[in-house]
Amino acid sequence: MRAHDYAEAFENGYGATRRFLLSRGALVEDAEEIAQAAWVRGWEFRGQLRDPSRVSYWVNSIARNLFRAKFRGPVTEPLNGVDPIYSMNHEAIEVRRLLDRCSDRDRALLLKSLEGYSPKEIARSEGITSTGIRVRLLRIRQSLRKQMTPVGRDVSSPQLN
Repeated sequence: MRAHDYAEAFENGYGATRRFLLSRGALVEDAEEIAQAAWVRGWEFRGQLRDPSRVSYWVNSIARNLFRAKFRGPVTEPLNGVDPIYSMNHEAIEVRRLLDRCSDRDRALLLKSLEGYSPKEIARSEGITSTGIRVRLLRIRQSLRKQMTPVGRDVSSPQLN
């Protein structure tokens, strides 16, 4: 792939990569950083790209792997003698509350998914197909969503003010 073609693919695909990461739950700052790193890594390894027409998909898979790796590795940020400021993580509390509503089996699957493992990786450890894992995760999420929906409110139609 020539430099001009890759630059054009970047111009057209960078925003999509960023949105892809945001849809996976990345914070805005992380999405920017990971998307940039993925496109740089794609440039470095562009010789491995088999189909130049699929460069955006390829870079998105690199971005997905970088995003997962961010949560798998240990945190190595030094405090530099500064006391950490306590702040309540409301999202973590809500996730814990949702996990407490699940059966042990469902909780284990959701935890693996939240840790960044793909359905294929989870399926290997569970001894079933990745499609089976995706369906189970979908049903678990639907069940939790149903539990969280206030009675009488239809979540499929947007609320207009």
